[in-house]
Parts: sequence; C-alpha cells; structure tokens
Amino acid sequence: KSPSSEPTESPTEKPVTEEPSTGTPATVAPTTPSFDLKVGDEVCITNYIMDRLCINLGHFLDDDTTMTLENPEEHSFHCLLDLPQCRESGYLVLTDKDEETGMHCLGYRLEDTNAVVEAGLAAGRNGYCTDCTGDESKPERGFRATVKGTVKELGDGTDGVTGTPVLENIEVLDESVECETTTVVKPVCMAPPPAPEPALSTK
Repeated sequence: KSPSSEPTESPTEKPVTEEPSTGTPATVAPTTPSFDLKVGDEVCITNYIMDRLCINLGHFLDDDTTMTLENPEEHSFHCLLDLPQCRESGYLVLTDKDEETGMHCLGYRLEDTNAVVEAGLAAGRNGYCTDCTGDESKPERGFRATVKGTVKELGDGTDGVTGTPVLENIEVLDESVECETTTVVKPVCMAPPPAPEPALSTK
C-alpha cells in the first residue's frame, strides 16, 4: 500500500514586476535651451525660415503692420532674400507656435547663409522677389523648408536669437522632404514685441 501523503497546494506564482526606477531624471540647467542636445548631434526640422533682422525688429522690414513670429507665412521672399539688410543678418529655422503667446518660437541658427539664399531663391516666385527664379506655381510669401544639419554650438541661455543652437553643414530642402526623426529641442520662445516702429526704408 502506497504511503498516503497530505495534499499540498502549489504556491501561486505571481508575475514578477519591476519597481519603477526612483532615480531622478537628469535635468538641464535653465540657462541651457536645448535639453540634452549635444554638439555634433544630427538635426532635421521642417518649419519657416526667418531672417535675424526681422525677428529682432518684431515686424517685417517691408511690412511694419505684421508681427514676424506671429505670421511668418506672410513674410515675403523679397524681404527675406532680396533686401541686403535681412540677408546679411543671417537666418534661423523656427519651431511651432507657443500656445500662450500665439507666436512661433526660435529653433536653430543656420550658419550657412548662402545655402539658405540659394534654396530660397529657387523656391520663391519671381516678381516681387526680383532675385527669385521660381515660376507662377511658387509662393511669394512664407518660406518653409526642411533643414538638416549638425549642431556646431549650443545657445547662450538667453531668450533671444543667440539662445538658439547653431547648425553647420546644413542642407535646405523642399518642405515636402520628410525627416525620419524630427529634432525638436526646447525652443526659445520670445515675449511679444512692443508696438512696431515705422519700417526702415527698403530702397
């Protein structure tokens, strides 16, 4: 006769769960406007191209009634590319609008002005923009492009143009070119400008 044995209950197996990490994520000092962006990182972003002068003015050089960062789609290719004051001031690519201010924020400074001008003249309609070479199917206002480049230096922590990182080795492509990964860092969002002053002469 087989020896009898007390029935035993198999211990209930409970799924093993890992406790969430209690480590504090690395933070970036408030003066650094780009989270963990590093020099040498590859960047791709699609948005409006804007000249530094019109950003600092707060309105377009050829239209003092329109706020630069509120309505970049109204920025003429003429102002952006024909006018030496704007062209020589340098260019940035913007990011999307700040919901609180209704103004586009600043993304990256673009080191190669010639690359921006060359792409812009090809993308804009010839007419009001006298140097543009595009036909009637091309826009007269609102230069959007896909920009690829390498981070050369980070911003200085201020809430203006110099607070944005600088991109070198840039490619300025048609806005229809999609980024495999859009590189959006903490943008520099400027305060709304004061009432616009009279526009400078564009002659």
